[in-house]
Amino acid sequence: MRSRRFALLVHLVLLAGGVVMAFPFYWMLATSFKSPQEALQARPIWLPERMKPQNWLKAARLGDSPLLGGLGPGRSVELFFPAPEGKPPRALVPRTPGAFTDPRAEGTRVEVAYREGGYVVRLTNTTKGAFSLLPLVVLWPKEVPLQPPLPPDALRSQGEDWRLEWVNAVPGALGYVFHNYLEAWRAAPWGRYFFNSFFTAFTQVAVGLFLASLAAFALARIPFPGKEGVFVLILATMMVPGEVLLIPNYVLLARLGWLDTYYALIVPWLASVFGIFLLRQFYLSLPQDLFDAARIDGAGYLTQLFRIALPLSLPGLVSYGIFTFLGAYNALLWPLIVTQSPEMRTVQLGLQAFVSEAGSDYGALMAASTFVILPVILGYFVAQRQFIQGIARSGLK
Repeated sequence: MRSRRFALLVHLVLLAGGVVMAFPFYWMLATSFKSPQEALQARPIWLPERMKPQNWLKAARLGDSPLLGGLGPGRSVELFFPAPEGKPPRALVPRTPGAFTDPRAEGTRVEVAYREGGYVVRLTNTTKGAFSLLPLVVLWPKEVPLQPPLPPDALRSQGEDWRLEWVNAVPGALGYVFHNYLEAWRAAPWGRYFFNSFFTAFTQVAVGLFLASLAAFALARIPFPGKEGVFVLILATMMVPGEVLLIPNYVLLARLGWLDTYYALIVPWLASVFGIFLLRQFYLSLPQDLFDAARIDGAGYLTQLFRIALPLSLPGLVSYGIFTFLGAYNALLWPLIVTQSPEMRTVQLGLQAFVSEAGSDYGALMAASTFVILPVILGYFVAQRQFIQGIARSGLK
């Protein structure tokens, strides 16, 4: 009975720990769906309006496309506000701050009329181009009951009126829910940033696995004089802080003319002492009889490596690949030092630049942070089993 209570207590503690660890990620995810006003409120909002399914149906009715919205040339959209007849509201399409001209504000005809049961705000695109995003401001009298067709992104008091603001009055369902993601993606060349990060990360993983496999096999299975001393010297390099090597590596790359190139992002990190140590431990755990039988059949060291050692060390290879990919993908300091042009930025540098440009738009900031870490999360779940096996069999803690 006591053992069952203890096991239950352990499970509850683990569950509570998991909830606590997952809370920051949920808060980031929830903030990425918040409107600017929701993100700035002091009172915590656990479920933003854009995450509520009833609002998705309302947004799907606004715009030419139920999913992506938008307003084509000559097209109109109507927003219905249920209310008794009284003082009519006012509506306008605001001009972009700092812009001399704004086709959306100048080319949208705004009409307000009363129909049976409420007021209708009709927006008509009088230009020859389509609007994918159309902001709207409605000044609603405070004495008239307010039931907006879609929850506004901001609700403020302005004299005798309520000021309702929508960043996009024709969003469609997906455009409404993922507005912050779309705006963050359009604000920077994220496609280029992701290409740089994936290219450097996968190159480091592929070449690093090849080099670490050769070195680890030599230290584990090939006898030669001074092998243990060489291994100790290799391990000793792990005691040198990486920050100490920043200036020497930078000077070397500058003399080679590799600054602001993929060589600078990739070459210094191809050889990994950790990878050599990890794979050596795997090779040592394999039965010696397999290699003796291979030698009797005439197999050389390379054949033993590629036919025996590597297939049986798959968990270790996956573990090393995950660590290498995470290190390359999350690198910030080294790419910041060796790259200058925006075309060579990785996602972490792009996120840092986006943070300084977005300012207090926390919804867009959290949206950018979410899709930057999403590949890491998906990759972990895909390789979770091999990763756990690799850590268990290597003896690391």
